[in-house]
Amino acid sequence: ISANLTTFYVSAMHKNNFDFLRLLFASLVVVHHCYPIAGISEQDPLYYFSNGTMSYSYIGVRGFFVISGYLIFQSLMRSENRTDYLVKRLLRIYPALIVVLAVTVLACSFVFDGTIAEYLQHKSVWTYIPINCSLFKLQHTIKGVFENNPLRQAINGSLWTIGYEFSMYLFLFPLFFLKQQKDKVKRWVIAAIVFLFFVLRIALQGKSNMPHLGVLSLDQWCHFGLLFMSGALLSVFHIERHPQRKLILLCCIITTMVFMRWQYFELVQYFLFPPIIIIIGAAAIKGISAIGNTIGDISYGTYIYGFPIQQLLMHYFQFNVMELLLVSLPITLFCGWLSWHLVEKHALAKKKFVYQQISRFI
Repeated sequence: ISANLTTFYVSAMHKNNFDFLRLLFASLVVVHHCYPIAGISEQDPLYYFSNGTMSYSYIGVRGFFVISGYLIFQSLMRSENRTDYLVKRLLRIYPALIVVLAVTVLACSFVFDGTIAEYLQHKSVWTYIPINCSLFKLQHTIKGVFENNPLRQAINGSLWTIGYEFSMYLFLFPLFFLKQQKDKVKRWVIAAIVFLFFVLRIALQGKSNMPHLGVLSLDQWCHFGLLFMSGALLSVFHIERHPQRKLILLCCIITTMVFMRWQYFELVQYFLFPPIIIIIGAAAIKGISAIGNTIGDISYGTYIYGFPIQQLLMHYFQFNVMELLLVSLPITLFCGWLSWHLVEKHALAKKKFVYQQISRFI
């Protein structure tokens, strides 16, 4: 959100729809969050239309991971070495994350149920930033904040996917050796990993008491890993250049519509959703393919600012779902724009400098 949470580099020689899709997915997550934050039990309309198999957030988060796998694997193959790859990934995730956490701690001081002095005395105020920066542990609350909201105490419910996203970056790290291999070897290796993830996903489905590494649950990790590596697999197969890609896209969309309400759609979607996302994303539709050049890559900022903005609005105004959506989405998009232009873009511009400094130190 990825997360892939994501961020991500595409050749400037090729226009595509990935910036638009990421922004769409981030917006869908913001829309979906309106329902629990407004305090109603109903899900978004897509949830009911699909008989509970899909939702706006379902599409948004899964879409992030598929695009992330597709683009980040390409980034790995273009990287000079592992240090170069890791620097790019750190600069894409952390600057904006640190800023949103700091802004959140500051904003929460104004809605705290007490004085500023009392606010600063709580340990949770001082641990909020470092714990959430770890990505493998999460602190969802600060004592005395949002305790009277319909969705009590939760400050940023979007952050949990970023840990899974970053873990996928680390998972790719050992695969740098594929840079020197032919496409045939890359395809066999990535296909084997996808197959392993799929087997694990089936084996773990419905199990309770899953092993955890911090906040990372094994079954969820396999789920996101399957989506991420499916994107990587489509990358090494160059599906964006397949002569029958339009037919593949049409077949996947029709099959999705037919089996959407099927109880086993959760497993089927791993074969249908990634090709739909990548084929549409790799195309260049006039009017939307240039959105990144027009307003910037604001999807990550939109994703991480949406939840706390909605909680702040509910604290002050107690909106219903539609009111919360109409007010929060434009504000969130604006904050995403600010995040890109004031933080993320400048951090990414420093990647060469940071890489050189780390290389000298090593």
